Amino acid sequence: MTSPLKFPWNRKLGKIGEFEISKRLSYFSKVTQDENDVAIDFVCQLCENEILSGKYFFVQAKGTQHFDEHWGKSIAKKTILYWVKQPFPVFLVVYDEVNQECYWMSVTEQFNNVWIKQMATDSKTIYIKMDRSNVLEEGEKKNSAFIGKIKHDSTLINLIRGHPQLFGEGYIKRKPLLLLPKEVVSNFNDSVRIGINYLIGHYLILKDIETATFLCDFLTKFDDSHYDHFVLMGRINDVLGNKSQAKLNFEQAISICERDKNWDSKKRPSDPSIDEVIELIRKEIEGLE
Repeated sequence: MTSPLKFPWNRKLGKIGEFEISKRLSYFSKVTQDENDVAIDFVCQLCENEILSGKYFFVQAKGTQHFDEHWGKSIAKKTILYWVKQPFPVFLVVYDEVNQECYWMSVTEQFNNVWIKQMATDSKTIYIKMDRSNVLEEGEKKNSAFIGKIKHDSTLINLIRGHPQLFGEGYIKRKPLLLLPKEVVSNFNDSVRIGINYLIGHYLILKDIETATFLCDFLTKFDDSHYDHFVLMGRINDVLGNKSQAKLNFEQAISICERDKNWDSKKRPSDPSIDEVIELIRKEIEGLE
């Protein structure tokens, strides 16, 4: 005789917590349960004025019977890193079965202000404490603080990844004055460089050579560490008949390539070697004569 399948209380409590949290989230978002992700329970899309906004956030749900002044739990650091690497904000939401209330915490805020210091320790876990200050309420128009935090964290995540947005709602928005970490500055530089490259191609297709020239010239001054900016500027000057300036651009591109000691070790097998790139640029110079 086979033993009966058990459904212990802790699993029941987890399911009850998920149900209660999902019910409250559904007042202002479209909630989809993610059965395949052990670190995220719900994928939610914010709904504004009965319209799906395209703004997503993730929720990890917990249930407990022991939420006194605080609720606490040790979370693996690898789980926290997984949360902060997500493209959308992640929130930890706990259902207090005794008082039948739900409380939430912003992973983005806690990581940047509290957990980041603990990430440098040798421990494999971080003990997370949540108080009762942020309540996920049941009913319409009762979670403005949570909704505002979703929007704020979305903007902050985009900022960190080099895709800045203005803060605020309505016609007039604000840009806070921030001292950016080096990683964020690097992300911004990459976004500007890639964006301008697309714009240059756009204006070349439109045969607006004046705008393309202006943007490419700016790009060589904004970031003079990429050889392809100077190759493109050389080609544009060649089209404009500025042969001597085109040659200077191509020579600058070669100089940048010769300083790149990492190209061959980091390139894919299908990519040309740095010597092959230099040889192609030299042929461009020969074509000017």
